[in-house]
Amino acid sequence: MTTDEMTIISAIRNRLADEIGRDKFDIWFDHSVTWDLSGTTLCLCAPNSFNAERLKRVYQSKLRDVLSFLSQSHLNLSFKVAAEQPAEPASAEVTTQPPLSFAQKVSLTPATQVMPTHRPSAGLPNLIVGQSNHIAVSAAKSMLDRPGTISPLFIHGPSGSGKSHLLQAIWNKFRSRVKAGRAVYLTAEQFTTHFLESLQGNGLPSFRRKHRDVEVLIIDDIEFFVGKQATMIEFHYTVDTLIRSGKQLVFSAKLSPTEIHGLGTDLVARMASGLVCRVEAPDFSMRHEIAHQYCQYLGIDVDSAVINMLVDRVYPDARHIQGAINRIAVLQQLTGEKLSFEDADLQLADLFDRPRRNVRISDIENAVCDVFGVDRKQLKSMAKAKSISQPRMLAMWLARKYTRAAYSEIGDYFGKRAHNTVISAQQRVTDWIENDSLVSIPHGQCRVTEALRRCEAQFGT
Repeated sequence: MTTDEMTIISAIRNRLADEIGRDKFDIWFDHSVTWDLSGTTLCLCAPNSFNAERLKRVYQSKLRDVLSFLSQSHLNLSFKVAAEQPAEPASAEVTTQPPLSFAQKVSLTPATQVMPTHRPSAGLPNLIVGQSNHIAVSAAKSMLDRPGTISPLFIHGPSGSGKSHLLQAIWNKFRSRVKAGRAVYLTAEQFTTHFLESLQGNGLPSFRRKHRDVEVLIIDDIEFFVGKQATMIEFHYTVDTLIRSGKQLVFSAKLSPTEIHGLGTDLVARMASGLVCRVEAPDFSMRHEIAHQYCQYLGIDVDSAVINMLVDRVYPDARHIQGAINRIAVLQQLTGEKLSFEDADLQLADLFDRPRRNVRISDIENAVCDVFGVDRKQLKSMAKAKSISQPRMLAMWLARKYTRAAYSEIGDYFGKRAHNTVISAQQRVTDWIENDSLVSIPHGQCRVTEALRRCEAQFGT
């Protein structure tokens, strides 16, 4: 493959890992799959027919989204078994396919020839610390100084706020201190899968040794356990065993333990018995540092005006920022030129999730009151009638989506409510959207998505 083709594959792999999660990527794509780009065909060669079929069935749509995101939607996808691929002669020439329509072949220096396929190991010294995460990072450092004294440590916050990165940093620190296998880091989905596999035979004792005979157990995405009764019981006993032994537990989730419905009061009590810390989406200065750090990692030089634009207008979390920079890296390496501000504005337009107009909470308040026919004083009152509480929750949800206001600021605006009230409202509205629920408006009802659309039209998004 040419260096341009290797660059594109690296960008696709990085973006796919962000989309599906590094753990799933490592299982299904990292070492077992060979990637090949020839002309306009991207071929994924799996070790057997089962893997090839699964990759096509489960991940083809996601790969299409990734290709579109990176402006590579013209590529065709092919899934094959490795044995089907003819061996490439040792002296094979690089492909003679014509270059991509928008790219020019360029000579790259060794330092920037190929985007890395693996992110550097997370470490606490490398974490970007700011107002949104300093309490959680301080708690992690205190816990590492005296393992077992703050256990469990429960970190929660929205997607892209750095929870997994912080957990990986904690894991890496423990791995350098304890024997192999005594520091375990996995997702709740992996714990569930391993547990169910252990039930098919005599694997349960081995499963329990692996997850209970440890110095630290770190589990990401705790919400995954909800509804999986047998797994929750096993997890509960595992937590009890480790707490009694004075071992360290670290968990993460989008919501705090008390806000995750379906875990059971006893398990919630165990997880909340240590220290619960919230992290928020990174603020502007943190996003700026994330962007610069990721550009250095990729070995690319991006104009400062472009950096300022993307951290200001791309959805404010680390994953979206890194995804935007991945696209910039591909475009710059294929054209051989730094992306200008004007070109970046065009090439990244679909990533600018937030409206260019500066939407204020008062704009959202006015729109919601107009659509639902409620008074502004009622929206900020303590009234709990559905005709008032539903519009209030929708206003809070819209404020989180279209402004950079913190939970506490939104809660204060809508009647001096606690930030937990705003978090709960956000979850309730998300549930309504997922269930296509109806809400009451003057002279009838409408679907919640239609009500939100009418509100958004009022403040010009």
